[in-house]
Amino acid sequence: MPGQRNAAVASGCTLNLNSAIASQFVIDQQGDEAVFFDGETTRLSLAARIPVNERWDVAVTVPYVRQDSGFLDAVINDWHGAFGMSDGGRSLYPEDNFAYRYASADHALIVSEPHSGLGDVSVEITRVLQRSDEQAVSVSLGYKFPTGDAQSFLGSGAGDTFAALRFSGVHQGDLPITWHGQLGYSYAGESELLGPDQRRHLWFAGLGLDWRLSEAWSLLVQYDGHAAPLNSELTSLGKAAALVSVGARWRADAQWAIDFSFVEDIRVETGPDVTFQMNIRYLPTR
Repeated sequence: MPGQRNAAVASGCTLNLNSAIASQFVIDQQGDEAVFFDGETTRLSLAARIPVNERWDVAVTVPYVRQDSGFLDAVINDWHGAFGMSDGGRSLYPEDNFAYRYASADHALIVSEPHSGLGDVSVEITRVLQRSDEQAVSVSLGYKFPTGDAQSFLGSGAGDTFAALRFSGVHQGDLPITWHGQLGYSYAGESELLGPDQRRHLWFAGLGLDWRLSEAWSLLVQYDGHAAPLNSELTSLGKAAALVSVGARWRADAQWAIDFSFVEDIRVETGPDVTFQMNIRYLPTR
């Protein structure tokens, strides 16, 4: 799904290098439908936003994806054990195992060997509808190209068209808070990877807050949700996702910033167990 962004158009080219490591472990069965995901996804993406004028910009995101056994299992098992938390059966399986399996009456897939390569490249065009010193509203239209190998879980296997309404604002009270949000719709292309139970009409939504603690540091909190990809009785594939991320932003100067955050699936099994992210951002000055 498209990520959140500032609704305003920047004065110059904006670059964002994102590195994310997500650990998955899901085991579930309902009737003749079963899923087993045990692995780790590493995604490195470069996004560039290029302004055309004060109201229009074009954004391109190019991701590199790796699916493998990873290295986070021991850390997550120790964390669950230290706080007596349920691990969903993760500790019963060998650490650093890798297997993605899904089966139903009409469809089956399996990935058991590590793969890496180009993910699905996306392009979007944004037009600002309203802008002032305190707020901005924009609309975006985009397309995600099926450039990633779907059978290796590097991409979805189909092109998707999406539209998003985005809004940004500054808190009107004493708190130094900036907020961003989005509401969107994606029409997913027909994917052989997902099979006959694929849902093609998908919604997505999000809200993020940047609380400026000092000149250099901010606290970040963000919610993201989206529709499930399949008509399924399984929670992981048939229920809408709900994710919350918490992190910090360090501004090295007026143009460069680094974000560190982690993401949790607050609706359990609708997303990875945990995702660790780092962003390096270049923001032009006015």
